[in-house]
Amino acid sequence: MKALMDSSSGAYLVATEASTYLVDLDRRVIKRTPRTQNVDGSLLRRDDELVMLVELHECTVGLRLEMLLDLWVHGVPVTFRRSTIVQSIEPVASPGSPLPV
Repeated sequence: MKALMDSSSGAYLVATEASTYLVDLDRRVIKRTPRTQNVDGSLLRRDDELVMLVELHECTVGLRLEMLLDLWVHGVPVTFRRSTIVQSIEPVASPGSPLPV
């Protein structure tokens, strides 16, 4: 798969140069897991936690993943997060849903 849009449905594993993201567009959540062996895989707030996805701005192989997140930080309505370059996008099963065909 080459790209995801905010209006897409399903769940996907998005691998970047420094991290892996579970992006569940049905539940509107993401989960980031940094690749600790990569120096660009620095730790960010709410790593390894489900975080509310407000908007998926850009998710295309060869470009940076860009999204607006609600990290539940008091006084901060949204956080803009930009990743390293997206290497792959693979469909995965969303809880309660079968794997996309």
